[in-house]
Amino acid sequence: MFCLAAAGVMAANPVKKQVRSGEFEREYLVYTPENSRSRPEGLIVCLHGLNSTMEDFFDGYPIYKIADSLNYLIVAPQALPEQSQSLIDKAAMISFITGNKLFLRAVWSCGLKVKAVMNLGNILLLDDELNRQVDDMEFIRLIIRQTLEEFALKSENIFMVGTSMGGYMAYQFALKQPVKLAGMVSIVGSMGLNIQGMGNGMKVPVCDFHSLTDEVVPYTGSTEQPGITVHLAQPKQDVLRYWVQTNGAGAPVTENISYYPSTNGITVEKISYPHPEYEVIHYQINGSNHNYFFRKEAGDCMDYLEEITKFITSHASPRSEGIKLLPEQYLAVYPNPAYSRIYFGVMNGLVSIYDFTGKEMLSAPFSAGQLDISSLKPGTYIICIRSNGTVRTAKLIKR
Repeated sequence: MFCLAAAGVMAANPVKKQVRSGEFEREYLVYTPENSRSRPEGLIVCLHGLNSTMEDFFDGYPIYKIADSLNYLIVAPQALPEQSQSLIDKAAMISFITGNKLFLRAVWSCGLKVKAVMNLGNILLLDDELNRQVDDMEFIRLIIRQTLEEFALKSENIFMVGTSMGGYMAYQFALKQPVKLAGMVSIVGSMGLNIQGMGNGMKVPVCDFHSLTDEVVPYTGSTEQPGITVHLAQPKQDVLRYWVQTNGAGAPVTENISYYPSTNGITVEKISYPHPEYEVIHYQINGSNHNYFFRKEAGDCMDYLEEITKFITSHASPRSEGIKLLPEQYLAVYPNPAYSRIYFGVMNGLVSIYDFTGKEMLSAPFSAGQLDISSLKPGTYIICIRSNGTVRTAKLIKR
């Protein structure tokens, strides 16, 4: 992906950068939102999975689309290979026994301890924490601070999105928060058996996606390989229980997700633990594999990018007050300011948008809780929403 530089020369976006952290030279990418006319309003730290690369968020996980929509920067760091030769040798032995290759080319120091037990004879083959010699917490803290300074960003709107092992790292960072997070998102990740900081009492809004049928990061925390039981994480229910209790979140509210007609049989149950500041949201998926990325175009009942956008905008500071459609709902229209799409706290209704002369610029029914406003020119408008017999109006800024 590329953007046009001010001098008329094509410049890379994202930009690869290097920094020394501890004894290692580290790499990371910085992505600047396309078509941004102002200083970015926040930062998304994207953490890739095991053996993956920092480029994943511009290929397989297009989080950059969220950054463009919300006018956020992205920082995507690169993990190092496993540094312990002893652990590498043990992984090679397990690969030989099971016939499944266990590579350790890119590994976060996130408290992920792998415990592998041979079922025959109950022989312990592996009981080691990955990359424990590396301080990824300090590396990530360093590049966040450098990016905030370089772009003169406020520190209130820092969000972290991790996929797979990146989700483990996001949870580890959230437990210590050397830099305060406004929210964290884990996509098919979990909390490691050796994770640190669970007694710190650090609070953060949590958005967690995980499939009951995940074959790589098991929902229960353990999996069976040929002749071997492998323990990889804390059970997901224990992870959720920890954050609900730490955040002081309320009793669960469950919703069967059907934002779009599903054509593939994959189902999603959204379990929300409400709190005005520190909510915990868990999307319990059934039927998808580890690497599956939800897209409405693929016949899925929800869209990852839309759900993550909703979470980020609902915890960004200052919060967009939007339109109160129902007394118990807050942040009913977001983001505000908006770029190309707005979301609502109700699923269906009618929207009318007027300029300040009273001229109607757009009138359309909306469904699935969203509306495309890309046809509007940048400016300030009055938006009127009719839903469930309720009418509300408010100011909307289009960028």
